[in-house]
Amino acid sequence: MARTADDLPLRVAQGMLWASVGILVYIRTISGVSRDAAPLASLLTMASYPPLIALLARHRRPAGRYGLLAAVVLLYLLPFLVIGSAWDWMPWTVAAAVLCVLPPRPAWPLFALVLAATGTTAALLGYGVYDSIWFVIVTADDALIVFSLAALVGTARRLHDTQGELARPALVRERLRLDGELRNVLGGKLRAIAFRMRKAAAFPMGEAAAFRVGNAAGEEPVEARQDIREGMELARRDIREGVALARRTLAEVRATAGAYRAEPIAEPAARIESPRLARFVLLAVLLLQCVLVLINLYYWEHAAPPTVAWALLGLIGIVVLQVLPQTRVTFVVQGLLFLLPLAVIPGSWDRVLSFFTGKVLLTVRPPRSWAIAGAVLAGHLAWLLYDSITAGTGILNALANFGGHVMLAWLAYSLGRLTGLITVLDRARHELAEAAVRRERTRVARDLHDVLGFSLSAVALKGELAERLLDTDPGRARTELASLVSLVEQALVELGSIAGDRVELRLAAELDAAREVLTAAGIEATARVTTGPLPAEVDTAVATALRETVTNVLRHSRARTCELTISGADGLVRLRVVNDGARPVARTEPSTSPEPEPEPGRHGSGLGSLAQRTGGRLTAVRLPGGRFEVVAEFGSDAAGLGSGPAGLSSDPAGLGGDPDGVHPVASTQLGDG
Repeated sequence: MARTADDLPLRVAQGMLWASVGILVYIRTISGVSRDAAPLASLLTMASYPPLIALLARHRRPAGRYGLLAAVVLLYLLPFLVIGSAWDWMPWTVAAAVLCVLPPRPAWPLFALVLAATGTTAALLGYGVYDSIWFVIVTADDALIVFSLAALVGTARRLHDTQGELARPALVRERLRLDGELRNVLGGKLRAIAFRMRKAAAFPMGEAAAFRVGNAAGEEPVEARQDIREGMELARRDIREGVALARRTLAEVRATAGAYRAEPIAEPAARIESPRLARFVLLAVLLLQCVLVLINLYYWEHAAPPTVAWALLGLIGIVVLQVLPQTRVTFVVQGLLFLLPLAVIPGSWDRVLSFFTGKVLLTVRPPRSWAIAGAVLAGHLAWLLYDSITAGTGILNALANFGGHVMLAWLAYSLGRLTGLITVLDRARHELAEAAVRRERTRVARDLHDVLGFSLSAVALKGELAERLLDTDPGRARTELASLVSLVEQALVELGSIAGDRVELRLAAELDAAREVLTAAGIEATARVTTGPLPAEVDTAVATALRETVTNVLRHSRARTCELTISGADGLVRLRVVNDGARPVARTEPSTSPEPEPEPGRHGSGLGSLAQRTGGRLTAVRLPGGRFEVVAEFGSDAAGLGSGPAGLSSDPAGLGGDPDGVHPVASTQLGDG
C-alpha cells in the first residue's frame, strides 16, 4: 500500500519505538562484549528479543499474542540452562511482554512479581543490596520504556485507522437534527399551504361556471348567486393565503439555507488530552533514576549526610517541577537543578542529566535544540570515558553506560513527541467529523435551494394563475388547484428526503413540471428530447440541473419564450436552455462588441454548485437580442460523472441576482391569448 502524508504521524511514532528497541539491544550487546562472553552465549542472551519484536511489530489476535508471550518467557530462561548466570540476565523482555500482552488488571501485579523475583534472584546469586536494587530498577526502566512507547504507538495506530469513525455518528446525529428542524420549521408551513389549496379546490367549480352563464342571462336566483359569489370569494382568499404563505416559506428557505452555511460547528464534548500513560511512565522512570542517584551517593561515594540531604532536596525539586504545568520558567529552573549539582557530584548526578537532554529537544526549537543536546551528550560521553579510564572499568563499560543515558534522553523526547502526535491525530478525527457535519449542512442548504425553491416558486405561480382563472375559467382553475395540492405533497416528500440524502429527481417528471410552471408564468415553453433512457445517476443530474435552470429563468428574467433541449452525442448528455428577456448587466461603459458575451463566473449554490456535485460542465452565454443560453453537459454513463471540469455560473439569466439564495418569484404575467 502506498504511503501518504496522512501516514507520517504513525510512521514517526513507529520509528521512535524501533529506535528505542535498537538502543536497548545496543546496550545489552556492549554489556555482553565487555564481559568477554562467547558468541554462542551472546546469541543465547538475545534469544527472547525476536518474539518481543514480533509482538511489537503488529497487532495480533489474542492467541498469537499469548503465544509470543510464552515464547519470550521460555527463550529468556534458555541461557540459564546453558551458561548459568554469567550474563545480563535482567528479565526486562519478560516484564515488557507481560505489560504489552495482558490486560492492565493482571499485568501490573505480574509486572511487580517479575521485579520482586529479579531482586530476590540477585540476592540469592550473592549480589549486594545496591546491585540487587540496580537490577530491579534497570529491569523496570527498560520494560516501562518499551511498554509505554508500544502503547502510545498502538494508540496512534488506532486513531490513524479509525479517522473516519468519529465522522459517521456525528453525521447521523446532524442528519437527525436537521431532519427534525426542517420538519418543524418548513413542514408545518407546507402542510398549511396544502390545506389552503385543498379547501379552495373543494369549492364546486361547476356551479361557478353555471353561475357565470346564469348570471349573464339573469336566470340564477339572487340567493344562489349570493352563495356562489361568497364561495368564490372564500376560495379566492384561500388561494391568496396559500400563495402568500408559499412566498413567505420561500423566503424562509433562503434564510434557513444561509443559516446552515453560517452556523458554527459545536465543539466536541471531550478530546484526548496528553496521554496520562506517557506522564506516568516518564515520572516513574525519573523517580527510579532519583533513587539510583541517592543509592550511588550513599553506597559508592560515601557522601556526607549534608551532601545527601542537599541532593535529596534537589531531586525533590526536579520531580515537583516535572509534575507542574510545563512553562518556560519551570524549564529554566529545572534545567538549573539538572546542571548545577554536576559541579559537586558528577559521578552520581549524571543519572538525571539525561532527562535535561530530552527536555531540551522537546522545548527548544531546532536546530538550536539539537546543537545544545549534542553538546551535552558529547560532554557526557567525554566524562564517562575519562571516568572509566581513571577507574579502570574499561571503555566498553563507558559506552554501555552512555547508551543508557542516550536511552533515557530518547525516552523523555519520544514520550513528549508521541503525546503531541496522538493529540494531533485525535484533533484530525474531530476535524474530519466537523468537516462531515459542515458538508452535510452545505448539502442540505443547496438541496433546500435547488429542490424546494423550485417547488415553492411553482406553487406561487400556479396559485396566482388559479386565482385569475376563477373568474374566467373555473374548471381550469380547479385543475390547477388539484395539481397544486399534488405539488405541495411532493414538496413534503422532498423535504423529508433532503436530510436523508435521498432526493432523486426524474427527468421526465421535471420536464413536465418545467413546462407547466413556465406556462403558468406566461412563458411560451418548447421542449425537445432526443435521448433515450438514461442511467439513474445521469437522469437525476440532468433533472436537477433543469429544475435549477428553470428556477433561475423565473426569478431573474422577464422571459416570454424559453426553449428546453436535451440531446446526446459523443458520450455526453447536453441540456440547453435558451430564454429571452434577460436583463442587461450594469456597466460603466457600454459595450460595442457584437459577439456573445460570457457571463462572469459566480460560485453560489445554484447551477455552479450543481455542476460541481454532478461532475458536469456548465457554460452560460449572453446572446444578441436579449437572449441568454445555458448549456450543461454530463457524461452519458454513471462513470462519466465527475470526469469533466465543473462549470462556473449560477446566474444563468444574467440578471445579477443573488445566486446563493432563493428570491421571491415575480408575479404571474398572463398573456392575452
